[in-house]
Amino acid sequence: MTLPHPCSRLWFVPLLVAALSACSDSSDRPSSPPLISIETPNAERCEILDAVNCMFPWPSSAFTVADESTRTGLRVNLVAESLPANKQGVHVDPTQWNRNDGFSPSQLVMLQVPGIDLAQTGATAITDLATSRDPDAPIVVINADTGERHLIFAELDANTDDPAEQALLIRPMQQFDRGGHYIVALRNLRDGDGELIEAPEVFRAYRDGTLTDNDAIEDRRAAMEDIFDTLADAGIDRDALYLAWDFNIASVENITERLLHIRDEAFADLGGSAPMFEVTEVNEFAPCGDDGCQEGEDEQISREVAGTFSVPNFLDSDEGGPGSNFYYAEPDDGLPDRLGGDNLFTARFFCRIPRSVSEDFSQPPKAQARPSLYGHGLLGSAGEVQGGTGNNVDIMADDYRMMFCATDWSGFASEDAGFAIQVLQDFSLIPAFFDRQQQGMLNFMFLGRLLKHEAGFAAHEAFQSAGVPVFDNSVVYYDGNSQGGILGGALMGVIQDVTRGVLGVPGMAYSFLLRRSIDFDIYKPFFSGSSTGDGGGGYPSIKDQGFLLSFAQMLWDRAESSGYVYHIENNTLPNTPSHAVLLQVAFGDHQVSMWAAESMARAIGARLRVPATEPGRHPDSNPYVDLEPVPAGVYRGSAISIWDNGPVGGGAENGGSAAPPITNTPPFEPDFGEDPHSRPRKDPVAQEQKHFFLMPDGVGRFVDTCDPSLPCTVDGYTPGG
Repeated sequence: MTLPHPCSRLWFVPLLVAALSACSDSSDRPSSPPLISIETPNAERCEILDAVNCMFPWPSSAFTVADESTRTGLRVNLVAESLPANKQGVHVDPTQWNRNDGFSPSQLVMLQVPGIDLAQTGATAITDLATSRDPDAPIVVINADTGERHLIFAELDANTDDPAEQALLIRPMQQFDRGGHYIVALRNLRDGDGELIEAPEVFRAYRDGTLTDNDAIEDRRAAMEDIFDTLADAGIDRDALYLAWDFNIASVENITERLLHIRDEAFADLGGSAPMFEVTEVNEFAPCGDDGCQEGEDEQISREVAGTFSVPNFLDSDEGGPGSNFYYAEPDDGLPDRLGGDNLFTARFFCRIPRSVSEDFSQPPKAQARPSLYGHGLLGSAGEVQGGTGNNVDIMADDYRMMFCATDWSGFASEDAGFAIQVLQDFSLIPAFFDRQQQGMLNFMFLGRLLKHEAGFAAHEAFQSAGVPVFDNSVVYYDGNSQGGILGGALMGVIQDVTRGVLGVPGMAYSFLLRRSIDFDIYKPFFSGSSTGDGGGGYPSIKDQGFLLSFAQMLWDRAESSGYVYHIENNTLPNTPSHAVLLQVAFGDHQVSMWAAESMARAIGARLRVPATEPGRHPDSNPYVDLEPVPAGVYRGSAISIWDNGPVGGGAENGGSAAPPITNTPPFEPDFGEDPHSRPRKDPVAQEQKHFFLMPDGVGRFVDTCDPSLPCTVDGYTPGG
């Protein structure tokens, strides 16, 4: 006869109770196992599996409660006292987080394992992602519903070597399923000497079936047994476990409902009309002379039109400026409302008409341009589209007869930089940062409608040549770079008037991107509080900083690619068409991690242009896991192409770039070569690839404009040359 595992479902407890009750005399009573005592401080608001860190392991079902009113049946339940406090002693206010019905699909998993050596343990590194699915992988994340192992890697936070501050980070490289249930399991963990690390005390009590006199521990025992059973079905033996716990992911509705609501409300109010707009300035440029371009001259652009347009304002201030939160009327149904019922946000725009379309505006246009929205870079502005002669946007416009129109990414524009610095010193402010970004998305959608509508820009004389519109308003496109690729991924999941777009040097999940970007370096002193003095804010603890970035992702999903790229081409959102996007990635990018772009492509289901890189060039021994190649023949769906300016000293005109560090640190020059971030958008071959992709549905397609036998390269680099 084979008995079940002695700890499975605690089968022995009913037998023990029955035996005790059957004995009338204490002398005949069998001796019961002694109940051990384990302290679990603040169990009502902390995760009890870690005796030192209240919020670890993170995320955890310990921080959710049942709520039948949500899509997942759960609600996040965080207490301010448990969350990090800044230098002024102010804990993060969790009110907005507690509106979530789960954690982020891109959630960074965090914990501390004293003394762990990941190499000795054999943990999956970013250089070999596929091993995270190996049967004997020591650190795994399991889909609790299917038993499948998730694509992840583990790393120690390289921003500190202080054991008390250094967290173990487990990052998903394919998004978690929305509404999904996951189990993290760590087993056979080893220290630097190769010795096994003993499991934490509370977890040992669960794993080994040791009963305690602590109600907080015992109340969770049945749930832990369910975890052990699920792991056993997945081939993971409880006896080798160091730690295991579970968590749930937020629903599609919970992530997207605010942005979809303001979109649908705003366009319903608009009806069949065009948004209100005003042209405030029209500048015409003469061609450049033989002595180069002087003031008032431009080689590619003949006319620039600037102005403002009105958008329903869902923020809680009349101007909707930096620091504005969404406005919620009473009773609060969790969806934003318009202040006063009719408040308007004034956004600005710039549109550039190329010479290839019209030079003499008294004559009909040579050809009608393709209109495209343009998304600017990090904390920049709509003015980025005004690059002037030789600017890559203007060259693309003139060479391919495109008219680019830009507005500010309100919420993440230059005017928001000061508020962003405040946020880094007090994370209670960060919900406003994300709310205004969603208003910025709506602004872009209204600009798209102005390009699309017959009574929009096409009807205004500034956009006409001899009374004929200079652009074809039947189809509108999107093109953005850097932040314009990151936020553009969100826009392309929800916009209704655009179905094809290019995401230049993109990525997703700012909790992944920031630590790996050179751009974040200037903001670190504010985050740590080292630039704010004794009276300022900030979070000196590296461990707290890492947690806060992971924590912020739960709300950032509402306003960036992480929350929406899953819906771009497949799994489309209500009242939203399917879209196709082209991701053009700079290999070794110093500002937007190429790994974040790969993760983004997996979430979209984009196909990979092959060969992607030279053999041995990518740090991963099995690169681009789960990315299927672009199929043969005509392909009109989403695609990702990698653009390489070659290794340092490898023959590139601009010096080349090294592969990025495998740690969560940025690739600073000169150790990692020159930053290739802006190279793809400037390359004629990459621009030609964009040209073929940005055509109407049924015509637009992915065209391999590179040598099909070689990786795509820039700056004159020839692989093997």
